[in-house]
Amino acid sequence: MTAREDLFNIAAQDMPVAGSEVDEAIDAFARELTGKVRTLHRPVEHRGRTICVECSGWADGSTDNPPTEHPCATIQALGNQEAS
Repeated sequence: MTAREDLFNIAAQDMPVAGSEVDEAIDAFARELTGKVRTLHRPVEHRGRTICVECSGWADGSTDNPPTEHPCATIQALGNQEAS
């Protein structure tokens, strides 16, 4: 069973709505969550390189961690190689 099917089954038990409404709610939640992750892992320019702000610990022009190229593994896991 996929995560979507698990969520669908849980939601369908708790909400007296049609299956398509549950599916739409899951899609809306996934879009919102994906947008938040993309915002957190956005690209910034650092010393001539495009790096991930979150993975690199970006703060005021410097990094707390070694600079991580963008798209980072998190953005790649979302299935889109480009920043949005």
